[in-house]
Amino acid sequence: MTQTTTAPATLPDAMTASADAHRLMLLEGPDVDRFLQGQVTCNIEELTREHSLPGAACTPKGRTYALFRLVRLSPERVLVRFPETLSDRISQQLSKYLAFFQAELKAAEDWQLLGLIGEEHPATLAPSLPAELNDATITDNGVLVRTVPLPDGRPRFEFWWNTAAKEAPEPDQPGTAWELSEIMSGLTLLNDTTTEQYIPLNLNLQSYGGVSFTKGCYTGQEIIARMHHLGQLKKSLFRLEARFTDTLPAPGDRLVDGDGNALGEITDSIATDDGTVQLLGVLKHAAMEATITLADQPGAQLELQPLGYDVPEQQP
Repeated sequence: MTQTTTAPATLPDAMTASADAHRLMLLEGPDVDRFLQGQVTCNIEELTREHSLPGAACTPKGRTYALFRLVRLSPERVLVRFPETLSDRISQQLSKYLAFFQAELKAAEDWQLLGLIGEEHPATLAPSLPAELNDATITDNGVLVRTVPLPDGRPRFEFWWNTAAKEAPEPDQPGTAWELSEIMSGLTLLNDTTTEQYIPLNLNLQSYGGVSFTKGCYTGQEIIARMHHLGQLKKSLFRLEARFTDTLPAPGDRLVDGDGNALGEITDSIATDDGTVQLLGVLKHAAMEATITLADQPGAQLELQPLGYDVPEQQP
């Protein structure tokens, strides 16, 4: 299998890693909340200094072009985490709407993102750990956020480090370790191939607090709400482990059943040191009863794996 960098096959119980796959931006101005409430799937009224929000921004047809997390610094200042590969494209898209509001989006030059597993390292950063999923604790040099745990229950945290303040702990694991933990937990990245291909429900955002079905209108809301209320969701995000692959499966690669019938597509992947590949893919729910393989690597063996959250829509 060909790949230049791999992740450790086993994640430590306590670790700090860089999160280089993400870029932090700053939304600032008196209209920040009003702008966000009309553009994103989460309810901005729930965004406080003690509670962060994951979410998505969508096209008018409900297709996701941005997956993000929001952290509130003050009533008029909100940090945003975007995928590095799409951050410029997302910024350009949002700027079309920002022009009508007293708010601006700019680089958060003094901020950096770290990923942590376990409670040992986070306990050195904050007087108390955020208790529930998406809760946040403000520290003297940043913001500590509890994110989706690993499937085995080990807690994970994001530390949004203000580099202008005092130092943060040095990473003891490579960025690929955090990328692996994201995939194992069920948090996918989008790229140029997969952006605007899926509604947020296909990506399981509703399962970890990223979609509000009670807030008012936002771009794409009608289609997303209809899919939810009519129970028409037939495809969603699954994690798989692949063995015997010749090359690293890439986002957009097709997944098929044993007869070659289409089941879905890969959204994210990473190889590990033991030769296996961890994948996320949007699949038909019928895939749970099927033999799953790669369309262009039929010799690969793929097995469904648990996520860090429950997806009721995947239950029979």
